[in-house]
Amino acid sequence: MDDFSLDGGDTFEPTVDIAETGPCSRTLTITVPASVVDERLEMQLGTLVSEAALPGFRKGRVPRKLLERRFGADVRSETRGQIVSSAYEKALTTSELQVIGDPDFGDMESIKDLEPGKDYVFSVSLEIVPNFELPELDGVPVTKPIMEVTDEHVEGEILRTRYRFGTPSQITGPFEPLDRMVGSVRIHIEDAEEPFFENERAVAVVPAAEDEGKGQFLGLLVEDLSDHLAGKNVGDEITFVTLGPESHEREDIRGKKLKIFFQVADAERVAPLELKEMVEQFGLDDESGLQGQIRLSLEARRDSEQRNAEREQVYEWLLENIEFELPPKVSEAQSAGMIEQQRLEMTHRGLDEDTIELQLAKIRGESEKASRNRLRLMFIMARLSKHFEIEVTEAEVNARISEIAASRGARPEAIRTELAKSGQIREISMSIQHSKSADRIVDTAKVTEMPADEWNKLVDAKAAAKA
Repeated sequence: MDDFSLDGGDTFEPTVDIAETGPCSRTLTITVPASVVDERLEMQLGTLVSEAALPGFRKGRVPRKLLERRFGADVRSETRGQIVSSAYEKALTTSELQVIGDPDFGDMESIKDLEPGKDYVFSVSLEIVPNFELPELDGVPVTKPIMEVTDEHVEGEILRTRYRFGTPSQITGPFEPLDRMVGSVRIHIEDAEEPFFENERAVAVVPAAEDEGKGQFLGLLVEDLSDHLAGKNVGDEITFVTLGPESHEREDIRGKKLKIFFQVADAERVAPLELKEMVEQFGLDDESGLQGQIRLSLEARRDSEQRNAEREQVYEWLLENIEFELPPKVSEAQSAGMIEQQRLEMTHRGLDEDTIELQLAKIRGESEKASRNRLRLMFIMARLSKHFEIEVTEAEVNARISEIAASRGARPEAIRTELAKSGQIREISMSIQHSKSADRIVDTAKVTEMPADEWNKLVDAKAAAKA
């Protein structure tokens, strides 16, 4: 919003009183001087007098009193909006408050109008970034999982890659694990007659055997998805019920019963790429060259996952050692931003699209406590980035975009355009910033090494205990 000026170019300064109404909430009482009110009203009326044209009068010749009588209320209302906007922006600048979400001015139609010759006073309620102290950050205990990439790992990755680049063929059913289907979907909230969501090209995948029946559908984690999809055929309408996650970014479905109608139109099954063709596609001479390249790729992914495991322990330690209250009205936009940041982070780690969507569905299905912890962590990492004076360069952002493009088999320019349109460039920058802040703590941590299989058992046990 643009500031306005008095004649002569002197900008006004409102008086601001700040009342603490909670750990993360403030109410600003803002007073605009009567001289500013009068000057702005006169400016608006002067513009109206010079521009107005009414039947029987030439432009600029309409009597002022007639214009005031006919348009005075509208002029005062418009001027009030300009004064409130400008005064609020100035109040934020002088107060240096870090505001979350949108300000609450109350019902603008019910607040008092401007009165010539009188100060204008209004109030606005805000939620602000929590304030908290950072603990000592040196010597944080961290376990580093150690894993050697074996021939078995290499062969397993080759098989997965063969399926990824395999040849899909149309099928009619019965559907088996990993079969992919497309169809129209309607989702109803509770027992509503009208659907709240419809899509003609929804995608569903029968969960793999190791997923124990769980799978994601339209971003929702469905515990028994395999029971509903396996054995069905093209043309079937599949009906099932799931619950909207309590921490979903869309508030209108949280905790609600969702009835899903999925009409299968097409389906396909992938035949894995022949090993010889895969060697040729990778531009290699023989299978041993392919194995070597896959091994290098797995070792790079292992190193990335190793570092990520260390960061996750830092995040957990920070949550345990920093206490503060979250703003009571954490917005949907922040929840959605958190989801997108997780998506970009997993893409950077080289996870395939189906795995990412499944993990995001699990995040949406987390308990309210886990979801709020993720939001708390966003505030902590933002504070740490400021504490460590972490900067993110354009080159780092471009490198991350190139990595995402490589994982999708797309051109970096196309991915950048896509991310810019959806406003996700900022999410990439934040993800890099937070990772660099966590790495600062890992670099001074007290590190203990542990075989990866033992580490995975500990992680699984911890997750089971939380569940």
